[in-house]
Amino acid sequence: MAESDSNWPQIGNEQAIEFLNRAVSGGRIAQTYVFIGSDDLGKSTVALAFAHNLMSKVLGPQEGFNSDLHILKPDDGKKSISIEQVRQFIKDLSLSPFLNAYKIGIIKEADSLSSEAQSAILKTLEEPKGETVIILLAKSEENLLPTILSRGQKLYFNPVKAETIYDYLLTEHQAKRSLAKDLANLALGRPLKAARFLENPETYAAYLEKASLFLKLFNTGLNERLSVLDKLFSDKSYGVAALSGAEDILTMIEGLLRDLFLLHFNQPEKIQHSALAAELKEALQAIDILVASKNSNDNFSAFILLKFKLTAMAREYLLANVNPRLVLEQLVINL
Repeated sequence: MAESDSNWPQIGNEQAIEFLNRAVSGGRIAQTYVFIGSDDLGKSTVALAFAHNLMSKVLGPQEGFNSDLHILKPDDGKKSISIEQVRQFIKDLSLSPFLNAYKIGIIKEADSLSSEAQSAILKTLEEPKGETVIILLAKSEENLLPTILSRGQKLYFNPVKAETIYDYLLTEHQAKRSLAKDLANLALGRPLKAARFLENPETYAAYLEKASLFLKLFNTGLNERLSVLDKLFSDKSYGVAALSGAEDILTMIEGLLRDLFLLHFNQPEKIQHSALAAELKEALQAIDILVASKNSNDNFSAFILLKFKLTAMAREYLLANVNPRLVLEQLVINL
């Protein structure tokens, strides 16, 4: 048996990687793994590295795509994986290995699988054929069948410290210190998000522009707010891209509200959007004036808490398949 040519991601997920590396080195491979954690923590990257290292352990160093590795994910423009895709995936895994080693299947967004699709996967787990390994990637355990969770080795992927991401951007990507600091803060523990913004400065600039536009809403009238929304989000369709874009906007809003709360209580070192410190201070001043002008017992904390609740309601409407543009319009009007 060839020695493993181990190659693992260089940031975050140390416990998960150490566990998987020991499994590869010792030959103690489970048939099912469940990687649990939010997006951009490296679940997919680690799953691919695990597959690569496992194949290398048996066959020697591997290059390029392996025909015995099968990846299941939603088709472009689709919200979830179809049952037809699942059936083809199961069929592919049931065939004999092309390279006389492992058959490895990676299921992305596994928590979006329907109960029918999960039941089909479960049958494969209950009746494994040969050296088959299935890795399910999920944001949480809530939408996965208990029987699948009970059969899998669960590994949790946690946020990475901002200091670690900062050092990673400096040493591995040669980022400027000020930019590395802002991106490390913005990433909120997700190193892949920081790296993606660094590699795509236009995307990063567009994000900051949208965040800055949102902060201006606290000092504008209703008509101006809808005009700002046109710049933030113009898609009026019900498509997957519109839903994803609206979810991104809500995530951004939650981060900005949190930053305003932290600034109000004199904790600027903890804010996520450090690149927008000046804009956040201006918005904070506008909110203070707005709260002071109201003849009520409302205070700043109550004001921000209400905005968080409105954002949470907006998420619920998106889950109920309400038009994303309409959801954001209602949110902007009531902020």
